[in-house]
Amino acid sequence: MQLPFQIFSEAPDERIITVDGTGGAPGLELSHWPGNRTPTSLRHDLSTGIALGFSALPREERARLSEGCVAVGNNHYDTDGVLAALSILHGEWALSHSDALLGAAAAGDFFRPKTDQDMMLDAAISNLADPERSDLNLDGMNELERFQTACLDAFERIPRWLEGTLAQDAGLFEPELDAWHRDRKDLGLAVHDHLGHLDYSIWTAASEQSSSRKGAACFDPGRHALWRESPADRMLVLGTSQAGTCARFLLSTASWFDLVTRSAQERPDLESLAADLNREEGCGPEDTTRWRHQDTNSPSPELWFGIEQADLFMEHAANAMRPSGLDPLRIKQYVTEAVREAWSFEENAEDTDGDWQI
Repeated sequence: MQLPFQIFSEAPDERIITVDGTGGAPGLELSHWPGNRTPTSLRHDLSTGIALGFSALPREERARLSEGCVAVGNNHYDTDGVLAALSILHGEWALSHSDALLGAAAAGDFFRPKTDQDMMLDAAISNLADPERSDLNLDGMNELERFQTACLDAFERIPRWLEGTLAQDAGLFEPELDAWHRDRKDLGLAVHDHLGHLDYSIWTAASEQSSSRKGAACFDPGRHALWRESPADRMLVLGTSQAGTCARFLLSTASWFDLVTRSAQERPDLESLAADLNREEGCGPEDTTRWRHQDTNSPSPELWFGIEQADLFMEHAANAMRPSGLDPLRIKQYVTEAVREAWSFEENAEDTDGDWQI
């Protein structure tokens, strides 16, 4: 479509096609975020899938749905959002590359890359907006300006990347790709208990097993490896050593986004779980090292024992984790009970072992 693209912090007054986010702008919304107004016939697990569905419609139907819209916009920067916008702006091209676009979008929003290319594209797109990693001149820009600049550049680069030039920008993805490979090998050495009826996986490393990637001090496989190797929404990772137990409990975006192929699951209460574990550990709110958690209502929160970690969506948490004095079986008991308490068997009886709609 011949429309300009804009990143916005406040919803514009004019009608636009909003992709991925739900910023409240008037017009057409093509998003899988909670509370979206996406037309029912276009719903998909990914915003990129929704946008591809829109571009596949007859011209007259696209014109009807987007009547009066003067731009394509989003209120944040991430891989799925960039690819959704690209799928609207260059619909014919995007439809001929739909598998690659959906694979990278799933790597971004679900941490589920299936191939090296999925991982490379997700990392490259993400790092274009990172002042410390990007080869763009982002100095002096505020966040909105950085996101706008990175989006416009990504729209130009992605078609070339998929034609075979991605390796030329290896600095944007090499560390992430190497860590992903190492993390997957490390998981292959761990014990994996998948409780499909609870949508829950437990990874337990051998005693003294640390992650093999550079600089790792404990067993801490990254999100992209964890959700590449297991379809579970909830993931407990345990590593043991003489110093104690390193533990990390993560919830995926599958229980946050508005998905077509998976029903929304009630999440365990991470605040209550952290409080229970801290009582068992003997830690209080004044302790620098204790059981900590992120907001259960955020897209992909986690719980860990260690020091404060402010950032959401951390690929690895080793810098924040510290050895707990609790036995790994005791930690597993607390977390598993919290998962069971949150689960409604009648509402969530469907099989959760299959692939999502990507």
